[in-house]
Amino acid sequence: MFATRFNRIAAWLVALLLVATAWMLAERYLDTGAPTDLAVVQPEECDLNTGACSTVLPLGGEVRLAITPRPVPMLRELTLELELDTTAREALEEPDALELDLAGVEMYMGFQRPRLEHAGDGLYRGTTTLPICTTESMTWAATAMPAGTPEASFVQFRFVTARDHQP
Repeated sequence: MFATRFNRIAAWLVALLLVATAWMLAERYLDTGAPTDLAVVQPEECDLNTGACSTVLPLGGEVRLAITPRPVPMLRELTLELELDTTAREALEEPDALELDLAGVEMYMGFQRPRLEHAGDGLYRGTTTLPICTTESMTWAATAMPAGTPEASFVQFRFVTARDHQP
């Protein structure tokens, strides 16, 4: 009687394990529904620690991001400047403000989404401070979007902060 009950429970446990494994693999390898037209600039292509980075948007136009001071430090106020050329402004319908979602790539670093105010002529400015990471370096994904509409993200710049960037 015990063996029969155990066999039934074991069968359900194996089935549950298979479903959980399939779920994890599906999340990892299947399309997540993220926008396919999101331009992504990797640190190997352009390093925000040494200067501003720019890229052409799939929807048209060019966007440029600058973060100062350089190299990008943690626990110090950063000035963020995102500039849209005329074509990008038209494609994005010249938003009143932008947001820059800053997310740790290797680990969750809290919610960081500073607002960048329109300073005129396609230039958006704001400030933020990045938290310090327990590891020696952290890769950040800075995703730009019109304020309040994360589903309309249009570009992501990736950059690395390191403990040796500290004063």
